[in-house]
Amino acid sequence: MCDELEAELVRVVVDRRRRMQEPGRTDYRRFKYSSDLENTIAICSKKLTKDPRHQRALYLRASAYLKKGLLLEAVQDCEKLIDSDKEFAGSYYIRGCAYERMGEIDKSISDYTKVLTLDPNHVNAAYARGACQNRKGDFLKAIEDYSMALEKDCDRPSSPLKKEGRHGRSPSNFSGISTGSYEENPNNYPETRVPENTSTLNSPRALDSSRGFVFSNEERKKTSEHWCTQATTAKKQGDYMKAIKCYTEAINIDPKQFKALFNRAFAYDKLGMVDEAIKDYTTAISIESSSPFAYYNRGITYDKKSDHSSAIKDFTDAIRIDPQKADFYHNRGFAYRKIAQYENAIEDYTSAIEIDPCHFKAFSNRAYCWEKINKLSAAEQDYKNALQIQPNNASALHHLGTVQERLGKFKDSLNTFNQVLRIDSSFAAAYNGRGLVYDRLNNSDQALQDFTASIELDETNPVYWHNRACCHRNMGHLNEALSDFAKALELDPENPIIYSNRAIVWRKLEDFQKAMEDYSKEIELQESVKAHNNRAYCYAKLNLLKEAVEDYSYVIAFEKDNIHALHNRGISYQRLGEFNEAIDDFTQAIKLDPTNANAYYNRGCCYDSIQELDLAICDYSIALELETKNRNKS
Repeated sequence: MCDELEAELVRVVVDRRRRMQEPGRTDYRRFKYSSDLENTIAICSKKLTKDPRHQRALYLRASAYLKKGLLLEAVQDCEKLIDSDKEFAGSYYIRGCAYERMGEIDKSISDYTKVLTLDPNHVNAAYARGACQNRKGDFLKAIEDYSMALEKDCDRPSSPLKKEGRHGRSPSNFSGISTGSYEENPNNYPETRVPENTSTLNSPRALDSSRGFVFSNEERKKTSEHWCTQATTAKKQGDYMKAIKCYTEAINIDPKQFKALFNRAFAYDKLGMVDEAIKDYTTAISIESSSPFAYYNRGITYDKKSDHSSAIKDFTDAIRIDPQKADFYHNRGFAYRKIAQYENAIEDYTSAIEIDPCHFKAFSNRAYCWEKINKLSAAEQDYKNALQIQPNNASALHHLGTVQERLGKFKDSLNTFNQVLRIDSSFAAAYNGRGLVYDRLNNSDQALQDFTASIELDETNPVYWHNRACCHRNMGHLNEALSDFAKALELDPENPIIYSNRAIVWRKLEDFQKAMEDYSKEIELQESVKAHNNRAYCYAKLNLLKEAVEDYSYVIAFEKDNIHALHNRGISYQRLGEFNEAIDDFTQAIKLDPTNANAYYNRGCCYDSIQELDLAICDYSIALELETKNRNKS
């Protein structure tokens, strides 16, 4: 029977909706939901002025506050409810949802746990607690909660898994378990999924009429559930092979047992048997095509196979069924990122953030994508946003410091790297990053110390050896530099940058033969105009003039206005006695830079060599005049 409060709510809402649907009103759908919440809050507030402890009014107003995003107000109403009735699960659930959206994950988990203690069949609380465990990185507990939720959900007559179109967003702001990804190593988050109580093996049928047993549907269901229970126990103990065997028995009894198929697929995936997992997820989908998690998990498995297009298609299907799961967008974004479709990835990460403003991985991965398209300020802001959610996440801080260094914000970058090292003094990459900042500030001693620290913590990383080698080179420690470059190449023999930078040391030592060999190796691995230009210089120093001309010609073919290449090719032609070709190159260099005294002088020498004495004298005179002007300026 409705009380006075509910009667008032019904009267106001019905009256307002009648008026909103009058002819000529076009804004009904747009404002209906928001206005309903405002009216609910107003009516409940009026009731609470008369009766401050009215439980129904407090509960309805707390729920409306939550939906409007007035989270602190929702918490305050829930606390009043809890003071008057500590056994009412609804108040803990709404407060848990509010805490979750405020980023107070531990408090949220505590409230959801209380809900499940009071009401063990509260599906939304189980889903929501799983989402929170995921955000904390406790994937095992998340898996257990999702499994519990799905088992209860499948058994409800109106379960979202039973009927398509019932996958509305739960008040818990559920985020799911995402594959996650975050640089230093772009793939260093564990790839997990939303496990439901579903798994299976394709083996001969057991316990059916062909073996002399005939079960009723009820007996078949009970026996199948028995094997699923055994499988769940094995899965919780980490014995996935046993779980697979048990799920297989369940499937042999009931081949359309969605839960067993789903969970056997999950177990297969945990054992790295991805083809078998995909097959089971596909069968599960054929039975329950409205399950977004089956598509989602299969998408993650496809992603493990590097079949990113299939993964994207599955994540898209999961989103189609339930567009309010942040992790569905996040994981599709991650798949887009892996195929370098950074704009699409950014769009998906943004959708995930709109659904779950506290989605740490969506912020951090969107920041990475901003970096890849060179929008460093946006990347910096997103790393800061991520750190608002997890202030002591050393990896996110490290990446923020790296972006700040690239932006030239050296003071900020140093402060950020110092913060990383206060959190984790064994974070090798942070020492390396701080060393790069010191290097750019010309504080070579401190840079060398940090590069050394990074190597001591991780001797297998070629980047650290390379960076220390460059630091030694800049300090004039050429033998030490060669030693570090050699170690870097031992660890990463196919890296063209290491060969290029070691060649500079050989040039400083005037060992142009070894420098030329390093540039040749660089070109073999990754051809570039710069490498050809550098090798041409070494060829010229080795008096391999034809080879020098060939490399300088390669450069000029791509950069026709490269004065350095034109001038040096001219000198090579001059030394080869090909004076007319040399004159052409010097003339082009002069057109590009009429103040180039060396070009005039060298062209004068060529004119002199072909007996064009007047032209030679003219060029000598201009060269002398320019040289005098340059000397006076300095």
